[in-house]
Amino acid sequence: MAHLITLTDADTREDILFNLDTVVSIERGSRNLSVITTRWGRTNVVESLEHIKTESLKNNRVDIAPDVV
Repeated sequence: MAHLITLTDADTREDILFNLDTVVSIERGSRNLSVITTRWGRTNVVESLEHIKTESLKNNRVDIAPDVV
């Protein structure tokens, strides 16, 4: 199951959904940004490393199974 968190793109200020299972590294960048490197490229986000770590440890289960009648 994918481990998803919402972060803010530093360039566009839009929310982006990250699958943490594809992250190679997360580093502190310039201008108080965090740089996330995935299998496919890099993205700068405004959230701190501490915030990303806290969000990654949360158990955000989503149950989309239909109710049994």
